[in-house]
Formats: sequence, structure tokens, C-alpha cells
Amino acid sequence: MQWDAVRQNWPAFVAPIMQRWENTDENDLLTLDGDRERFEAYLAEREGLAAPETRDQVNEWLEGAAPADVVMDETRDSVNIRASAAHIPPGEDVYSEDRDFGDDDKVDRPIGRDT
Repeated sequence: MQWDAVRQNWPAFVAPIMQRWENTDENDLLTLDGDRERFEAYLAEREGLAAPETRDQVNEWLEGAAPADVVMDETRDSVNIRASAAHIPPGEDVYSEDRDFGDDDKVDRPIGRDT
């Protein structure tokens, strides 16, 4: 994940930051407003870390998953739809009706019945 995504959605990242670094405070984090330099300085002070170690921890944290409310934000719908194309097998027409694949007309048998 890029820091721009964190900066643009800063309030959504406050809770995950507080989970990762327990000595942080919600109100302090909110006032940082996604400024990475200020965040790293704040983190170094609160966690008692050297600047390079803080930067390494932040970079490692950026490799993790984004909060669901950021990923599912309606402004990212087009990006998410394009990314879903990676899961469509070659040769499948994405605009085809699902019933064209032959399983919509099959009725599930009741549990415990063979016929």
C-alpha cells in the first residue's frame, strides 16, 4: 500500500495504527492528519525508537492489509472491478449471463435424498 492511500483515508487507519503500536493515542493520531514525517516522529517518541527503526516498522506495516472501509470505499469501485478481472479465467466472457454457464437451472436435492 502506498502512503498516499493512508494519507487520504487517515481516520480509517487510526484504529489499525493503535493496534500495531499500543502506546499511541487516538486524538494525537487524528491531529497528525496523515503526515508521514510527523507520524514517524510521533511514533519514535511514543515507542522509544530510533528514526531508521521507526521508518522500517512503518514500511513493514504498509505491506499489510488495508482496513475494509478503505478497500470497500465506493470511490474505489472502478479500481476494485478492474482488479477482479484477474480472477476471471481466460476465454470467459465477463458480460455473459451467469445462466450461460449451466448451473442456474439445477435444483439442489434435499438433504438426505438421493433422488
